[in-house]
Formats: sequence, C-alpha cells, structure tokens
Amino acid sequence: MVIRATWKFNGQEKVILGNWHRLWCLLFGPLYYLFKGMFLWSILSLITANGLWIGFPLYNRVIVTRHFHKKGWVQE
Repeated sequence: MVIRATWKFNGQEKVILGNWHRLWCLLFGPLYYLFKGMFLWSILSLITANGLWIGFPLYNRVIVTRHFHKKGWVQE
C-alpha cells in the first residue's frame, strides 16, 4: 500500500512510503534513511546494525510517517 502525503505549506504531493519499504529498509538500512533525509535514523541504523536486522524494518512505517508528519506533511 502506497502512502501519499501533501505538504501544508504549498500543497506539494509526495509518495512517502512505497509498497516495498520494509524490504528496502532491511537491505539498505542507513542508505535508505539517508535517501529519505532522516539523518539521525541513518546514524542509529548504522550503529545498531539496522536495529539488529529486525527492529527498524518492522517499525519503518511508524518511523517514516512520524518524521514526515513533524516536517509538516499531511497523510492522505
């Protein structure tokens, strides 16, 4: 299920999570979070070996949606 969001400031729309987001997080860990612009999560993922290979991919949906919500994106 694709999750889309709209930025409150100018109405820009963006896909924040694709269908395979957990797999990408599991395979690429810190690089995935860097691509999303989540630098703190990238460092945490690198230090903890991607949440010991199971933590971050399972909670990836919550982590990413909370990050974008704090930045002003509204989920559709």
